[in-house]
Amino acid sequence: MGATIDALTAEDLLAARAVLAEACRFDRAAEVAEEKLFGPSPHGHPVALAARLGGAVVGVAAACCDRVRVLAVATAARGRGVGSALLAACEQHVWAGAHRRVRVLDEPGNYLAPGVDLDNHETIAWLGRRGYVRRDEHENLVVDLIDNPRVSPARAAELADGCAARGYTIRRACLDELEAISAHVSIGFGGAWPFEIERAATRAPCGLFVAERDGRVAAFAAHDGNNRGLGWFGPAGTWPEHRGQGLGEALLIACLVDVAATHARSEIAWIGPREFYQRALGPMTTRRFAVLTRDAPHRRATLPPAMR
Repeated sequence: MGATIDALTAEDLLAARAVLAEACRFDRAAEVAEEKLFGPSPHGHPVALAARLGGAVVGVAAACCDRVRVLAVATAARGRGVGSALLAACEQHVWAGAHRRVRVLDEPGNYLAPGVDLDNHETIAWLGRRGYVRRDEHENLVVDLIDNPRVSPARAAELADGCAARGYTIRRACLDELEAISAHVSIGFGGAWPFEIERAATRAPCGLFVAERDGRVAAFAAHDGNNRGLGWFGPAGTWPEHRGQGLGEALLIACLVDVAATHARSEIAWIGPREFYQRALGPMTTRRFAVLTRDAPHRRATLPPAMR
């Protein structure tokens, strides 16, 4: 008997974590299972799916907007069409939303990773056999925090003092100013960043730091806005008129000192200016990801009876 595909419920979360822990060798999916399977993104809430054999959960998936956010199948259930059935169900959800292309993993605001790890040859090949092609690549940087002289309270204080000499204050944001900061970020940067900084700010302690001058936010940086609990850094930004003042580096180190209190390393996701991070943090490990997509199947237009 083949697997049945139905809704994944909160009662299935423990079983879903077990599947993710076994199946996802390249990502810490089990640790953020609830966020990935049920958590919202700027596009809304996902559809969460379970594949069951004999009533047992052997596969899980979630899709939101035009993304397959996560998909995993237990090793013992592979080769039986379970993954293909879950993928097809996710695709149907995407096509039902009138999207013309489905993408894997890289959902802004709630992503497990910015694509499929390039070392995950098996999954890339599996998707390729189902019509997925590479559209782009992204990279993350992994920085070790233990005994790292570039990530220390002393260095964070030194950088903050340098910013203070130029008229800026580096500090942790307060919850009562989150709405104003979020609106400011939305106007200046847009995208999923306001959603992510709100998630970062509402953790304990607040994971959002700002640089302020004359009562106005000039730059910001956050951690744990996505993959909460894993210590990932980002997003971060400096308004153009305040660039070149050392604010980005001061905020980066302030965030990483925070992360270092509970984590041995931090991942800097979806990096832009690699040179900035190398200058601030020295040598780091690089992770590269493939963005895989599939276009919607062609459907012949159906004309109204009067036009046939």
